[in-house]
Amino acid sequence: MQHFNIKNLKLVLFFMCVTCGAMGQKINKSLFDKTLSNYYPNGNEPGIVVAISQHGEIRYQYAVGMADLKTNQKITEKTHFRMASVSKQVTAQAICSLFDQGKLHPTDQLGLFFNNLPMALRGITVAQLLQHRSGIMDYEALIPEDRTAQVSDQDVLEYIRQTDTLYFPIGSQFRYSNTGYCLLALIVEQVAKESFTTFVKKNLFQPNGIVEGTIYTADADIPNRALGYHPKEDAFVFADQSVTSATQGDGGAYLSAIEYHQWANFLLHKRFQQAGIRDLLEKERFQVKDGVSYNLGWFIYPFDQNTVFFHSGESTGFHNIVYLDKRKELVVTLFSNRDDLRIAEAFDALLEEMKLRKPMDESGQNESVFGWLNAIYAN
Repeated sequence: MQHFNIKNLKLVLFFMCVTCGAMGQKINKSLFDKTLSNYYPNGNEPGIVVAISQHGEIRYQYAVGMADLKTNQKITEKTHFRMASVSKQVTAQAICSLFDQGKLHPTDQLGLFFNNLPMALRGITVAQLLQHRSGIMDYEALIPEDRTAQVSDQDVLEYIRQTDTLYFPIGSQFRYSNTGYCLLALIVEQVAKESFTTFVKKNLFQPNGIVEGTIYTADADIPNRALGYHPKEDAFVFADQSVTSATQGDGGAYLSAIEYHQWANFLLHKRFQQAGIRDLLEKERFQVKDGVSYNLGWFIYPFDQNTVFFHSGESTGFHNIVYLDKRKELVVTLFSNRDDLRIAEAFDALLEEMKLRKPMDESGQNESVFGWLNAIYAN
């Protein structure tokens, strides 16, 4: 008869924990397919692509609907969607690349990069822009009502040069800011001496096998592109662009589901392992509410010695949501080219079927994850 001492028992328990952590997330394809078809039953409408990967391998895909109602091009895992605010993590990693190169520092202030700024804005730091605690005005509130031309990141800079108003003293609070991430893209251009699009492609996308993904420009040729639509009565109307759809730093990335999972696994297995970025995510994140904090383009929820990263994107014609579980190396994404709220229920249903809790304290559990995020964006 073999007797286990305390040391052996601890060793057994350790390997049991390792095995449990490494086990694959349970995927019930037929159940997931049925659930998603309940929310997106019509393949002749704008639709959705859903993908789940773990340990760097795609384990589930679902695509339904039309990427382009005019040409009847179908949505697939290779269709490129506008990421909207999911793009902010790309902008943040561009900034982190400059940190790594020693060309930029979190404490660098706006006045170092842009002249003719109001005095009240000059002391805002790069770190505060990344964390949404600059207090800077929303550029959307500064756009003239009669403007019809699309706003660029440079236009955003010109708008904030015209006001010295802040929502609160610099660094004292959280307020979600598209303005801040447009300025971060301009800082990348200032420091790198090349366009934001070129920098992202060269330093982030192409080294990770993302060849067709891009940052939006008016003349960009985006292959397999999904166009955006808005539901109106019993139909969908074309709604691909708005006045604010051309800014880059806050929402300009276009990626397919496959490319996004390449991107997310680059983050999980490389970037999030780097000491400097790990410190920013663990020690320098700023509290939002319901146990959730923010940094580097991510809402961050730590629980049970694990960390979940999540974000959504909302833009005219597009609704998206992404979810990363660090310990499980699990990535869940839903990209849609329709700006209704079916995605909110579909995402929560998938979480429930995967036995994953919503990434927030009990105080936020009664809301959909997408709805919770929407309320944060609305300030």
